[in-house]
Amino acid sequence: MRISLKPQLNMLALVARIEPRPSEFASAEGHLATVRSRLLRSFDMANIVRIGSHARGTAVRSYSDLDVLAVLRRNEAKWGRRIVSSETLLSRVREDLKERFQSTHIRADQQAAVVGFAQGRQSLDVVPALWGRFSAKRPVYSIPDGYGGWLETSPEAHNRQFRIANLRSARKLERLCRLMRWWKFSRAQPIPLQTFHTDILFAVEDACVGAKPYTHCLYSAFRLLATRQCRALKDPVGIAGNIPAAKTDAQREVLMDAVEYALQQLDVELTVKLNPNIHDREIRLDNGWVIKIGRGLDFYQKPASWFEVGAHDLNLRKCLETKVDIFKAPGLR
Repeated sequence: MRISLKPQLNMLALVARIEPRPSEFASAEGHLATVRSRLLRSFDMANIVRIGSHARGTAVRSYSDLDVLAVLRRNEAKWGRRIVSSETLLSRVREDLKERFQSTHIRADQQAAVVGFAQGRQSLDVVPALWGRFSAKRPVYSIPDGYGGWLETSPEAHNRQFRIANLRSARKLERLCRLMRWWKFSRAQPIPLQTFHTDILFAVEDACVGAKPYTHCLYSAFRLLATRQCRALKDPVGIAGNIPAAKTDAQREVLMDAVEYALQQLDVELTVKLNPNIHDREIRLDNGWVIKIGRGLDFYQKPASWFEVGAHDLNLRKCLETKVDIFKAPGLR
């Protein structure tokens, strides 16, 4: 006998199936304890901070690494009166971990020393960091930028914003982000999506707020990526600059193709064309109807606060007075 489930129930079953197993959490805790012990013995440490998907509750089974910020005191990064390059400090951390875990493969990522426990199946990414300052009562750290320099970040500030948005969505946000990670790894060649980008983007845009099934949330997520053309997101807490959706322009094109393909599976095909010679906006549907929007999409009122419910959900935003013309194009059926 074959049982057919509603799409919403299928999504709920998938969300449960891709959540990390308790054994994965236990292994991650054990690996973190050994790495923490080594770092405390070798360096003048200020703190070790969990970051990434495990900190936000968006990790997926078998694929999500445990990421930690190894916050060193500034004297560990000084050479005379200056701060050494991030590449130098990252190399020191990596070589020290190699000395401790000699039978474990340890490689350098752009920003982290990746300790590949269990033949690489349970990796732990150690990102060296220096404490810098406070912003809105949240600590701001300097971490490697991948090119020898330093960039600022504040995991606590980003995680707080994510938690608030997750509560507004009745925890659907964390599950949507988990589904996006599963989508990323669902191909033989993983899609080059930077999932920190989608975590923060969907939190800012309230992608799951309201009475939406997960199928609708996924559609909203892909539509949002497509309409933004996978462009980098300006950091909403004003610390990390821009948060890219992909590492390179070439990877961004691959990501856009994957997003467009996902929308086509939902019977939606979006093509965006920009004409620099005119200042007008319209939407043309494949059935011949044309929607003329004189103000474009700039007809929403600014909310009283960017943290109020619905501030980033345009379905709930007040509008300015404008005119929208809908007509059938001549000669089209």
